[in-house]
Amino acid sequence: MNKNNCKVNRTLLLASSGLALVVSSAPVWGQDAATDEASVAQSSGGLDEIVVTARKREENAQETPIAITAMSGDMIENRQIANVAQVASYAPNVNIQPVGNISGSSASLTAFIRGVGQTDFNITVDPGVGIYVDGVYVSRSVGGLLDMADIGSVQILRGPQGTLFGKNTIGGAIIVNSREPSDEFELKLEAATGRFNRADIKGIVNIPVSDTLAMRAVASYETRDGYQLRLVDGDRQGDKDSFAGRVAFKWEPSDVFTATLAGDINIRREATAASTLVENRDSPDLLQIVTTPNGTFAFPSSNFGYNKLGGGAGQCGAPGELAPVDNPNCVSSRWVTGDIDTTWAGGPNQSDFDLWGANLTMEYDLGNVTLKSISAYRNQKSTIEFDFDATPFEVLQLTNNIDLWQASQELQLVGSILDDRVKFTLGGFYLKEKGEDIEPLRFGFANFFSGGKINNDSYAAFLQATFEVTDRLSITPGIRYTDETKRFDPSAQVITRDFTAGVLPDYPDGVFIQFARCITGQDAPQLLPNGFPDPSCVPSATNPGGNHTLPAVEVSAKAKEWTPAVSANYMFSDDVMGYASYSKGFKNGGFSQRIFPGELVTPAFTPEFVESYEIGLKTELFDRRVRLNLAVFQSDYSDIQIVVNEGIAPKVRNGGEGRIKGFEIEGQAAPTDWLRIDYGVGYLDASYRTVDPSAFPVTVDSKFAFVPEWTGTIAANATAFDNESGKLVIRGDWYHQSGTFKDAVNSPQLYQPAYSVFGANASYTIPGDQITITAGVTNLTDERYIQGGYVDRDVGGVALATYSRPREWFLKIGYEY
Repeated sequence: MNKNNCKVNRTLLLASSGLALVVSSAPVWGQDAATDEASVAQSSGGLDEIVVTARKREENAQETPIAITAMSGDMIENRQIANVAQVASYAPNVNIQPVGNISGSSASLTAFIRGVGQTDFNITVDPGVGIYVDGVYVSRSVGGLLDMADIGSVQILRGPQGTLFGKNTIGGAIIVNSREPSDEFELKLEAATGRFNRADIKGIVNIPVSDTLAMRAVASYETRDGYQLRLVDGDRQGDKDSFAGRVAFKWEPSDVFTATLAGDINIRREATAASTLVENRDSPDLLQIVTTPNGTFAFPSSNFGYNKLGGGAGQCGAPGELAPVDNPNCVSSRWVTGDIDTTWAGGPNQSDFDLWGANLTMEYDLGNVTLKSISAYRNQKSTIEFDFDATPFEVLQLTNNIDLWQASQELQLVGSILDDRVKFTLGGFYLKEKGEDIEPLRFGFANFFSGGKINNDSYAAFLQATFEVTDRLSITPGIRYTDETKRFDPSAQVITRDFTAGVLPDYPDGVFIQFARCITGQDAPQLLPNGFPDPSCVPSATNPGGNHTLPAVEVSAKAKEWTPAVSANYMFSDDVMGYASYSKGFKNGGFSQRIFPGELVTPAFTPEFVESYEIGLKTELFDRRVRLNLAVFQSDYSDIQIVVNEGIAPKVRNGGEGRIKGFEIEGQAAPTDWLRIDYGVGYLDASYRTVDPSAFPVTVDSKFAFVPEWTGTIAANATAFDNESGKLVIRGDWYHQSGTFKDAVNSPQLYQPAYSVFGANASYTIPGDQITITAGVTNLTDERYIQGGYVDRDVGGVALATYSRPREWFLKIGYEY
């Protein structure tokens, strides 16, 4: 048996055993000048040096006192990572799902790092994990599900990054860098097919226009059928139909100045994200009387409204009775299919998304100091339909019409003094964001508008310096000052139709419109002893039409915060570094925009804070064949912004205080020249220490949403042969996550038990290194796990869950000139 056959047998044995670890064989990203050095390290059998920019300057990841998961563009392609959410499968204590709770958007995500994040996608609520693309902050969850086309690198920074990154990096930061134009001609073409009629095509070209100017362009189109069948019309949900493109010009007129101008676009014309009706709950009464620590409330039932006042009136039983389950004209539990891949949803099937942006990055080398400017503009529009009731009838229908833009400017001064013994980063940041989400809602008892307009400003200045106390000891203090103002105008929130109009003689316009008159803009609620509105209420000055659900007045939230950080790292040897750090992060408050039938004032929530303490060890062993990094941390979490139900829809509340403790083990190994392995294990112990009464029904015993106790990942990249016959590489990966709830109130319908996901693929490169064929399977064992959802049994009468995509095969062919 020859040597290559032995390698094949060893590889097949490894794959069949289920051992699958993240790949580390491709040259690691970083400076162009480091490519040759990385190639030498790899050819000698060791692991490549990883260069990161976690501190706004390029440095060895093993000498950076931050917990980082970094991947090169080649590693992303090898692992078949299609979007930013899939990156989480390779990083411990990171949970990113390609969904937004109570959203039909196919372009949104929910991100948590070390137990900190945000489940609400509304434009009045900020994400808890910051996403940066080529140095530009992405301000909204909708649009955060980035496609991974022609990516140079991805870095995941765990823990608060409140000093250098600041804006909403209270949980951590995800840094995505595109490949830059270079001085060599490059052409890549790729086509893919697969399950659900998948048809993808991608093209990349890099052209050195002159000695000083280079251009790089990428365009990709991805399409596949949805995996959830709509039984009403035979249509499908959960599809893919996306075009993305980017063009960048890099100009280097001298050795000291570089300018990169880039423009990008993403157009999606997709169906609604797949959502499964888990439970339907009818009500015999219009109003549900619910007692909480904050008082007793009367909430309307949507199912009662449809069955007794709307389309089912006269057919679905009298008041005081439940609708008959055997009547197809009524809303009831008959519409629960029991199959996560089928739905009776009958509303509009649409999730459109349009994004374009431009950014200009300029760098000027002043010797020991480099001045960098990042100027950017992003504009996005989304139309998102969500059939909340998941029945053939119009009972609960939501439409988000998001239209917003952001402009940002960042200046950085990065350099060193005193013979490089002091390295510093000084900078300033400004972000302007304006937009609106005018959201029509059709419920069984009323139709109304939610949403409104936002107008936000964020200013910041930051300074961080690393002092080399000795050749082995360094200390890095840092500080950031942030001044933010968030404005919200809810004037568009009005009730347009009240289905109770004419039902009760005292309320000719409807009981809910009268509720609005008696609450919105009044000094105090004008209600009768039985909880119903006083029939004599008249509109107030801030409720001119008498049908506003919030006062028609712009409100604002301001925050001025200092977020310090300090770390110390000690090089015990050239291959072992230890560090200890403290960091603070904050996320500004905002406003709840989901209100019905009325509120005295616009409900607001205040900023939340995390203070993190961490010690870590970074090692490279056995002549750089094993890399092992350890981190242990504790995070004190205060004024936690959580989403709870209060009436018709979810609202953000400051829930109280918590503590998160945990550790991470992460690393890579190259036991042989033909095998590369990555591994990671994360543990989190997250608990509430105090809970505010306004966060009912959350208690100190509640579990954090989207925070599994254990996460683990293993992946392997094995070169079966690389000779005159070509090159064959076999890859496998495994990801595990322990059980977790998908909402803060711990709805049992949204509890996902522990699960594991496997993937495998093989790539064969034909001799000549120009054509590569890749075949593989994602979600090999067809594990169907809950990614998100929403439960509202009182008003909506439903429990919904979004499940992962099923097992899918794919086949790709790529050409590189």
